[in-house]
Amino acid sequence: MTKKERELIGKQISSLSKKYKEEWQELKEQISDYGYQDFYPAQDYFIRPIKRIISSLDDEDKLSLVAEWKSRPEQMQFDNDKTYLVQYEAYIMEELVSRARKATYWM
Repeated sequence: MTKKERELIGKQISSLSKKYKEEWQELKEQISDYGYQDFYPAQDYFIRPIKRIISSLDDEDKLSLVAEWKSRPEQMQFDNDKTYLVQYEAYIMEELVSRARKATYWM
């Protein structure tokens, strides 16, 4: 995550583990029990909250996120801003799972 992305969505990502404690715990347990997987069933709990993170951003913050994505040439580029925001939902999920993996070491 870039500094700008952390400024725009970092706190909201962190808040997911606090707002959804049981679901967060289940995700960590699945990571611990099953090891690396492409998808953990507990991720389903976070799909709607992640969509809300993106949809709750004001237009200026959405444009800043899109610009941040576009500024990195190694990232896939898309035809419209809506597609970038949908991609950010997947990006947030990846970040959430990454944080859960790190947290499993402290269980």
